[in-house]
Order: sequence, then C-alpha cells, then structure tokens
Amino acid sequence: MENVEILVPNHAAAKVRETVGSPRWVRFASQPSRHAGPRLVIALLEDLNTREGRHELEQLYARVFSTRRLDIPVIYIGRNVAALHSHLAVETFARWSRIAREPFIAWQRDAVRRIVFAHRQGAEKDLIASVSVDDDKLVVWSCEPQRFEVAVTDIPVLSRMSAEALGKFEVSESGSRIRWPEADVDINLDTIREIADPEVRREHEARARQEAARYADAIRQVRIEHRLKQSDIEGLTDRQIRRIEEGGTVPQIETLKKLAAAHGLALNDYLNELAKRSRRSPRRPAGRSGPAAHAR
Repeated sequence: MENVEILVPNHAAAKVRETVGSPRWVRFASQPSRHAGPRLVIALLEDLNTREGRHELEQLYARVFSTRRLDIPVIYIGRNVAALHSHLAVETFARWSRIAREPFIAWQRDAVRRIVFAHRQGAEKDLIASVSVDDDKLVVWSCEPQRFEVAVTDIPVLSRMSAEALGKFEVSESGSRIRWPEADVDINLDTIREIADPEVRREHEARARQEAARYADAIRQVRIEHRLKQSDIEGLTDRQIRRIEEGGTVPQIETLKKLAAAHGLALNDYLNELAKRSRRSPRRPAGRSGPAAHAR
C-alpha cells in the first residue's frame, strides 16, 4: 500500500487535516512533490466564492498541472452548495471539471476519509464514497470519485420499499456496501455499476457465462468419476442435470445439496471437489457440451 499525497491550499490546511485526520500514511502539501503514488486535491467549497480562495486554488492547480498528472481527483469539503451560485464560482468550477476528473462535493467527513483510504488501498473503483436518494433515483459516488445514478425501479429489492424505508440506509465504514437494516438488504458498488453502465453489465454477464461453463464441466467430471448417470440424481430430472452440465443454468444451494447427496459427499466436500476441478477446466462457451456430456 502506498502513501497518499493530499494537495491543499495553505489557508485551508487546518480544516482539511481536521476532516481527514492525520494518519501516518498521508502527506499534506501545498505543492506537488516527486511522489509517484496516489494524489488528491482537497479544498473548501466556500473558497470558490471568494477572490482570495479562487486565487489560491488557481495557483495550486497551476502547480498540479505542471506535473502533467491531469486526472487527479478533486474533493470539495462543504455543505453550502449555494457557494457555487456566483458567476465566477460556476465558471471556475466548470473549468476545473473539464480539465480534471469531475469534482466531488463532500458533505460528510466519513465520505472524505473513505476516498483517501480507498486510494491508499488502490480500491477506489470498488468502494463507495457517498450515497443519496433523490426522488426515485439512487445517486452513488465511488471513491474514484465517479458519479452513478440508477432508478430505484431497476433494483427489484429496493423498488418494493417505501420512500421512508429507502431513505434509512447506511454506508459501511470502508465503503464496501450500502445497507438497509430494516429490510436486511446489502448492495455493493458492482451492482450499481452494472446497472448504470451497459458495458460493465456485458462484461459481468460474459464472466458469469464463463464461470457457469467451468462449473458445468466440473459437475460433469465428478458425476462421471462416481459412475452416476444423469438420471441417478434423486430429486432432479435428467433434463435438469443436462441443463446444468451444459452451462444453461447455475445450480442453487438446494440443487447442490441434492448433487452432493447423490455422490455420497457432504456439501462442503462436494463444493471443494467442484472448485478443484473448475480451476483447471478449459473454458468453453456455455450451452455446448463435450462428448462426456452424453454419458448416461
């Protein structure tokens, strides 16, 4: 894990330190060093609305841009979004938004700390910085930071909640998940990203098909080694077994229990056998069966 360099205007240093805390692996500075690890810019939102604040931020950005690292995340600490409403503030904010990553306005100290910690871990694409519910939309910021917006109706388990229940969520300390305690529901950033980004969804679906194909081969291998026919699995039809072994369906826990019992194995032992074989099984397109699939 690498140390994080936080670039901050001099006059805002005390407040930013108070927000972030002072872990040993964070270096605060007003100008970039030769540090090659993660780097963030953290400023005060209110500074966009003062001439002195904008001037100091512009000087800091000029020093940052001279390093040619133009994708450095920008975090503004503050609650008063009205600070963005002046003409000069909007102009400055928009200019920086075009040059660097989209700035993130942090209303909560925990969100800032999650972002800093995630960048140290190299997990900024996997962890959540903040969450809000806006009418029928869930707005989630990753620790990159990147904004994702999904309709509540796109997540069936959330669409069944009342507006009041939907607003009672918690973000875990690390940012690994959003939790709705009342409904016992947990969602991670992968789920949000998959719904919000069609390309990510296609990648996940392709990976799922590959995993299903590997496990299909493993299930077939174990059955054949135990000299069982597809029709010998009590509680499952040979058609169901055929679909599983062709990668057409992923077996649920109850199905796996029946498979384990038919092989005379405890569930954990059966799963270990599948895991061992799936690691070395060749990847093949789901829905196609090899010669072994026809063993009865």
